Amino acid sequence: MSAAPVEIRLGAEIVSQPYLLDGAAAKAYGENIESPRRRASRRGIHDDQDAARDAGFVAPIAAGEQTIAVIAQFLADNFGMRFVCGGRIEVALTKPVLFGDTLISRVRIERIVDDERAEMRIRVENQRGEEVLVGSASVRIREA
Repeated sequence: MSAAPVEIRLGAEIVSQPYLLDGAAAKAYGENIESPRRRASRRGIHDDQDAARDAGFVAPIAAGEQTIAVIAQFLADNFGMRFVCGGRIEVALTKPVLFGDTLISRVRIERIVDDERAEMRIRVENQRGEEVLVGSASVRIREA
């Protein structure tokens, strides 16, 4: 978490700074997964240009959990412990993220429930404006 938690207001929209998901970012992410331990890498669509091309992609694609981690980190950065302790997230990955894509995370606070939780629409878009992840999240109004 890197920023002070934002004020929760109905209708508020929060937009991230651009995040370049390239081969180096994917490698750093993969090397820092502590559990479960990853098996020895076999070349595939997530790390090999030829394998990705053979599968119909113009570049290797990021692992889905890395795209989810981008939005989860954005929520933690903006809502702090209100997300980390008791926050919820539900997502669908809608389009592959290619190495070299620049991602923007977007959050819109849609509803306040019983003055206890904020429900929001979340999405991640690439530099072409295509949604690569959509879903919902909720956070506590106050820290636990």
